[in-house]
Amino acid sequence: MKEDKIYKLLVSKMQEIALVPPQTIGSFTPLYKKIVPRFKYYPWKSALIISLASTISLYLVLGSTLVKIASLLQFGF
Repeated sequence: MKEDKIYKLLVSKMQEIALVPPQTIGSFTPLYKKIVPRFKYYPWKSALIISLASTISLYLVLGSTLVKIASLLQFGF
C-alpha cells in the first residue's frame, strides 16, 4: 500500500493541537472565562453595553467638554 504523506501530516498536526495546554492569564483567568463567552455569543449586545457605559463615564468625567470635543471631531471629519 502506498504511503499517504498528507494523512501523516494531518495526524501529526492533530496531535500537536491536542497537546496545547489551556491558556491562563494569572489571577484574571476566571474573569476572562466569564466575559469572553458573552462577547462571542452576544457581540452587538456587548458592544452596546460597553459603548453606553463608556459614554456615560466620559460624560461624568469630562462634563460638557465632551460635547465640545465631539463637535470638534465632527467638524474635522
